[in-house]
Amino acid sequence: MPYCENCGHKLSDGANFCEECGAKVSLDLNPLDENSRDKESSFAEGSISTFLSNWQLQWLKASMSSGSSELGIIMTDVSALANQLSCSSSQLKSDIADYISKAKARNVHYHLLDIGNNGICSAKSNDVWTIVELLKQITSVACPKYLFILGNEEIINVMSWENECKDSDENVLADLPYVTLDTNSPWNGQQYDFSQVLRTGRLPSYLGESLDEFVKYFATSSNYAPESKTKPFGLSAFVWQKASEAQYEKISQDEIEISPNITLVNVSQVIPQNVNLFYFNLHGSNQTEFWYGQQDFSYPETFSPEIVKQIKYPFFLGVEACYGARYTQGLAPKDSIVLTAMQNRCLAFLGSSRIAYGPCIPPGTCADIIVGTFLKKVQEGKSAGDAYCDALSALMSEKDADDSTIKTLAEFSLYGDPSIQLVYDTQQKYAKGFNQTVSRIKIPMPDVYRAVKSVLIEKDCNVVKAFLPKLEQYQVKVKTSFDMSDYMQGIEPKYYKVGTNNLYQAVYEKSFGDWKSLMKIYFDGNGNIKKQLFSK
Repeated sequence: MPYCENCGHKLSDGANFCEECGAKVSLDLNPLDENSRDKESSFAEGSISTFLSNWQLQWLKASMSSGSSELGIIMTDVSALANQLSCSSSQLKSDIADYISKAKARNVHYHLLDIGNNGICSAKSNDVWTIVELLKQITSVACPKYLFILGNEEIINVMSWENECKDSDENVLADLPYVTLDTNSPWNGQQYDFSQVLRTGRLPSYLGESLDEFVKYFATSSNYAPESKTKPFGLSAFVWQKASEAQYEKISQDEIEISPNITLVNVSQVIPQNVNLFYFNLHGSNQTEFWYGQQDFSYPETFSPEIVKQIKYPFFLGVEACYGARYTQGLAPKDSIVLTAMQNRCLAFLGSSRIAYGPCIPPGTCADIIVGTFLKKVQEGKSAGDAYCDALSALMSEKDADDSTIKTLAEFSLYGDPSIQLVYDTQQKYAKGFNQTVSRIKIPMPDVYRAVKSVLIEKDCNVVKAFLPKLEQYQVKVKTSFDMSDYMQGIEPKYYKVGTNNLYQAVYEKSFGDWKSLMKIYFDGNGNIKKQLFSK
């Protein structure tokens, strides 16, 4: 039975028009039935065809011929990336073809999507919207599970949204639109179904990188075989010790290491050689390459790109730090832990592009949830992409997400091949794509009634007056765990109404020498405190 070239719908015998979309049936459309699958399965062997002609039928064939394997897209701009890596397009495509071939041993069938030469539309690599529209067309036919982006923001751009969370970041950089196929700001109030998204990861590049350096990641992941178990290592700033312990105990029975006890001087000595799963709850900065510990007013340098180079075994890593995954705007590996990690045995890396948030004491919120869930699911044997989407789902499971939760959703991205697994999966296998059958996906649309915008309110309004005495009571209650006075002394907070669900926040911003820190306290219309967050 043949398939419609326009939408992929099965056609009735002798049909002149598609019953699903109404498109005229091409007379030379080749049937793709059960008897022809074996023949079609070899149509792209030894090739990384970008399906420049009859693209709907070719992507449909790619989906059908993958059988029980998982289907994925490797997306880049071949010409632009080759130019950045100072190699020819043919050399780059040869290495990609080799990686695609080896991925089949993991039952992952990748196909190349070259944005600069795709045969579908004139998408521009600097225009996220046109790339997402292109991906919508392909997913409507092929329903792939994975999207592996090659290159930094100069090759395939990242989304830049206005930051609706009241802190010093003007914008938020995100790969989230490639996951959800939705370029609308998440502060508009979309409802996402993270079981029906593209599991997306990126291998960032940098100006001055060679092809040999870039494909080091290909060699690491191609040669890696999943282990039978994980060996975790955790490191937290002292100020977040209790919150970090609550997350780390989900993946390890060992005690988490604490900074300032651990610094750059001795961190390499306390990391066991066979570690393959890292959890970090440290500070980060947009000015330096380091992650930092904290106790009182001490912020020691604790982790760096040079330390990453000393890790001996392939590994996964999750970090809660502000700017924990900074790599854009001309940074090189010496400036960026994530860039260094991708060249030095890191298989998957989850981190933030901007200021991130979390509490000092349990229960976990924001960065705690997304990183903690990711690492737990990785330990259970999920692929990096599945673990990432499980983490997004857990993060957004609360009924009314606030501005900081939504920023967490936007700013945390996955780096590395999303199909890679650290350990064998002991759970039930996930679906191979968007749906079990070839069909169009439902793209989430904005719900303006749930938009989460923050509006400045006066400090002498009734809501703030109700909040202040309860804040004093709250300070006394939590003082044994954390003394808030260090953040509040001499600081005049700003007050905001958050969204439309009777939620408010007091924002305290303070400098400790060269270090800036942010504290947010959320409360309801009666002044009752709901949660407290600190910048990472």
